[in-house]
Amino acid sequence: MKWKYSVGLLLFLLIFMTGCSSSDEKETKNTEAPQQTTEDNRKFETVAASPKQLEQLQGIGYPGNDDGLYIATTDGLKIYRDNKWFENTTKNHNYYGFSAVSDGFYTSGMKANASKDNHAALGVSKSTDKGATIQPVSLSGKEAFQFLSAGYKTETLYLIQQEDSNELAQGVYISNDGGKSWDPLALNGMDANTLGMIAPHPEDNEIMAMATRSGIYLSEDSGESMELISDPVMVTALAFSNDTLFYSSVENEKIKLNKLDLESRKIEEIDIPFLKYDNPITFITVNQNSEQTVAFSTYLSDVYETTDLGESWSLLLSNGRIE
Repeated sequence: MKWKYSVGLLLFLLIFMTGCSSSDEKETKNTEAPQQTTEDNRKFETVAASPKQLEQLQGIGYPGNDDGLYIATTDGLKIYRDNKWFENTTKNHNYYGFSAVSDGFYTSGMKANASKDNHAALGVSKSTDKGATIQPVSLSGKEAFQFLSAGYKTETLYLIQQEDSNELAQGVYISNDGGKSWDPLALNGMDANTLGMIAPHPEDNEIMAMATRSGIYLSEDSGESMELISDPVMVTALAFSNDTLFYSSVENEKIKLNKLDLESRKIEEIDIPFLKYDNPITFITVNQNSEQTVAFSTYLSDVYETTDLGESWSLLLSNGRIE
């Protein structure tokens, strides 16, 4: 079945987040031990981030092989650890479709300082060494996916192909073999005219949820059938813990963060700092090693984190500015 849904109508904020890489010069200080030498003879190091204005935040997550919060941007990865921001000296690609997993992260995007006609697309790629190497998994040099996600422990991969290409027809796909093959999803029961972010369950490879303009659709059979499990409201971001689905909705011009119990289907609102209507939540992530820790980013490049499941929040980044 060929889907004609408008992905961009739901998450216009994500469509805008594929701009050019930042041209800011990097300062290197407080370096950690070098991990590898890159092809241009620069050492890969994680260093204290220099003051800068981040253009766009394009994904967040807690990789299981690190204790930091990773932010995917047009200018590489930014890492919040020990109350400080860090960045890498190389591999500063335009990352999107970022998804943390137990041994690292999956990502898509475009290589740094490369044009679209020279095989610059990352396709589906993976890193298990905190970004020092970005290993091609699937469709490298051919495709770049804004809507890519992976199960934290299962590594079940989902992606949305927004337009027909030589590689994949427009539609929603799943891979259970590490990206070697992609199967289209049936999405039976889906009654929405938009598609949005996909959240795979961290441990159950048959459970996934999708954000739409008309609510959350849940599947317990890997996307074969879908069930509406929320009110018909615009949902902009979502993420699973083991037994809870966290999601953000826009209701009556109010930005909300909610949690849905997977067993009872009970929904509770979580208190968050006030967000203006033009600053919706774009990404949510749960630290799978400490499920009391949840973070989210916003359209205007704010990042908030709680370590007590919403009892208190810390503002880690304001308007994308690293001081």
